[in-house]
Amino acid sequence: ARRLGRGAVHIHTDPHEYGRRRSTTNSAVHWRAVCQTHVARMSAAADTTATADSVTAISVRVIPPQMVWPLRHEVMWPSKPLEYVVIPGDEDAATSRHFGLFLLDKDEPVSVVSLFWERREGQGVDESVAQFRKFCTRVSHQQKGYGTLLLERLVADARAGGAKSLWCNARVEQAGYYRKLGLYEVPGRAFEKDGQRYVIMEMPLRRPTAREK
Repeated sequence: ARRLGRGAVHIHTDPHEYGRRRSTTNSAVHWRAVCQTHVARMSAAADTTATADSVTAISVRVIPPQMVWPLRHEVMWPSKPLEYVVIPGDEDAATSRHFGLFLLDKDEPVSVVSLFWERREGQGVDESVAQFRKFCTRVSHQQKGYGTLLLERLVADARAGGAKSLWCNARVEQAGYYRKLGLYEVPGRAFEKDGQRYVIMEMPLRRPTAREK
C-alpha cells in the first residue's frame, strides 16, 4: 500500500452516493475493509514525528459524468476541445458509473475514473465483463497513492456487480503501473490512436462458474 502524505490518512465514503444503479452492499463492505487496511498500513508507516497538520482526509464518491470531464480534459487531452473527452455511454446510467477522489477541503476531484459495462444488441447489459476508462489524476497530486485507492474502489464495485473480468486500454508508458495492480497485457492487442500507443490489459475478478466455462 502506498503512503499518502506524511501522517495518518482518514478515508470517508458517502452513503448517499450519486446515481447508484444497483444494490452494492457487498461492495460497500469490501470498500470499508480496504479503507481500514490502508489506514492501518499507512498509519504504521507514518513518521513518528508527524503532527495533526500532516493528516490527509479523502473521500471517494460516485459522481455525475459532468464532474469527470474537466479533469479528463486537463490531464489527458488539454490540447483538444472539452467535447473530445466526452465518450459514448458517459451519460447512460445503466452502463456506466463514474468515481472521483476528493480531498475533503476541495470541491473538485483530484482523481477520476469511469466504469463501463457492455450493452449488447437485443440482450441488454452484459455485467460479466467491465471496462474502466479515462483514469487520471491531477498532475500536482500524482505519486501520492490517490489513484490506486480510487481504482481499488472501482474494482470492488465491478466485482460486487458480478463482473468476472476487468480490462482497460493502457498507454504503453503506464503498463508497468497496471501490472503492479494485477493486470496483464493481452497478447497481440496493441494499437495506436491519435499518436498514442496503447496495450489492452485485463485482470480476472472471479473464477468462472461451470456454466460459463
